[in-house]
Amino acid sequence: MDKTTLAEYEKRARRMVVYCWFSYMILYIGKKTLKLCLPDMIATGVCTEAQGGVISSVFLASYAAGQFINGWLGDRIHPRTMMTGGLILSGAMNVFMGLCHSAGLMTLIWGLCGFFCSMLWAPLIRAVSTWTTERVAQACAASLSATIPIGTLLCQAIAAAVLRWSDWRMVFIVCGSILFVSGVVLAILFAGLKDHMSVQAPAPLPEKKEADGKAEDGLPRAPKTVPVTFLLCAGLLAASFGILFNGMIKDGLDDWIPTMLTQRFIPDASVVTAVTMILPLLNIAGVFAAKWAYARYHLSELGLCALMFAVSAVSLGGVLLFVNGTAKGFLPAAAVTLLFALSSAAMLGANTMLLTFIPLHFSKVGRASLVTGGLDCLSYAAAAVTSLITGRVSGAFGWSGVLVGFSAAAVLGAVVCLAGKGKMAEKYKELDAA
Repeated sequence: MDKTTLAEYEKRARRMVVYCWFSYMILYIGKKTLKLCLPDMIATGVCTEAQGGVISSVFLASYAAGQFINGWLGDRIHPRTMMTGGLILSGAMNVFMGLCHSAGLMTLIWGLCGFFCSMLWAPLIRAVSTWTTERVAQACAASLSATIPIGTLLCQAIAAAVLRWSDWRMVFIVCGSILFVSGVVLAILFAGLKDHMSVQAPAPLPEKKEADGKAEDGLPRAPKTVPVTFLLCAGLLAASFGILFNGMIKDGLDDWIPTMLTQRFIPDASVVTAVTMILPLLNIAGVFAAKWAYARYHLSELGLCALMFAVSAVSLGGVLLFVNGTAKGFLPAAAVTLLFALSSAAMLGANTMLLTFIPLHFSKVGRASLVTGGLDCLSYAAAAVTSLITGRVSGAFGWSGVLVGFSAAAVLGAVVCLAGKGKMAEKYKELDAA
C-alpha cells in the first residue's frame, strides 16, 4: 500500500479517537452527579452525612476494584464493547438513583455505578494505542485527559439548569438518560469503524522498520503479549507510589474543598459553588501545560511528575498560610481557590503522565490496558481511603492538619517519582527490545 493508504488509516484513527474522547467526556456527566446532589439529599432527609460519606466511598472503592478487573478484561474484550457497555450501564444506575428512596439501596446502586464507570479508561487506552499510529496517539494523549474537567463542567451546568425547575432526583435521571442514549449512539458510531478496529488489524504505536514490526504498507503490526511478570520493575513501582499520592491529592482533596471554603471563609454555599467552578477550567490548562513541558524540554514522564508534585506542594503550602491567618471573605477565598486550582492543575498534569503517557509505552507488549487499569485502581483506592480519613483529621486537627498531610503527600510524590525515573528509562529500553 502507498502513503495514501497510511493517510486514510490515520484519518480513521482520528475518528476513532474522537469517539473515545466523547465517550469519556460524557461519562463524567454521570460520574459526578452524587457530589452535586448530596447536599440536597441530606437536606431532604434521604440520607445522613455519614450515609452520604459511605455511598461516596463505596463508589470510589468499587471504581478502584473495577479499574483493576476491567484493565485485565480490557486486553481480552473489545474496547468498543467495554466502553459503550459501561456508558449504558452507568447511565441506568444514575436513573435508578433518581428513583430510589433507601440509603442502603442507594449504596448498592452507586457501588455498581462505580464498577460500570471503570469500564472505560483502560479499554480506551488500549484502543488508542492499538488502532492508531504513534503520531496520532501522542497528539491526542493530553486531550484525552482534558475530558475530565470538561465533563465535570458540563455535569455542573446540567445540574444547575435542572435544579432551577426540579430537584436532585431529576438531576440523576437527566444525567443518566444522557449517558444511556450516548452509549447507544456511540455503539452505532463505533460499529462504523468495525473494520478499522478489527482484532486482527494492524496495531500499535512503533513506526519503525520491518524488523521492528512495520509492514511494507507503512502500518504497524500487532505485538506479542508478554507475561504479567515482565511488568514487574522498579520504574512501575515508582509510578505506582506516584499515582497513590496523586490520587490522594487530586481526588481525595477535591471533595473537601467546598466544605473547607464554606467553614473557613464564606458561609454562603452558593457563592462557594460559583467560586470553585474555576477549578475544572484551570485543570484543562494543567493538562496541556504538562504536555507542552514534556515535548518542549524532553522530560521523562516521572521527571515531569516530580515537578508537578513540587508545584502542588508549594500551592498547598500557600493555602496553609491563608487557613492559619485571620482573613475571611471573598478575596481570601478567591486566593485560596486559585492556589487549590494550581495544585489541582498540576496533579491532573501528573495524572496525564501516569495514566496516559506511561501506559502507551506498554502497548508495545500488548499490556496497555492492564497497566492503565492497575495504576488507576491504585489512584482511586487512595482517593477512597483519603476521603474517609480527611473528615476525621479535620475534626481532630482542623484544616491546618489536613493541609499539612496533603502537602507532605505532594513532597513524597515528588521524591518517589525522581527516584524511579532512571529505572523507568531502563524499562523503556526493554520494551523497545521486546
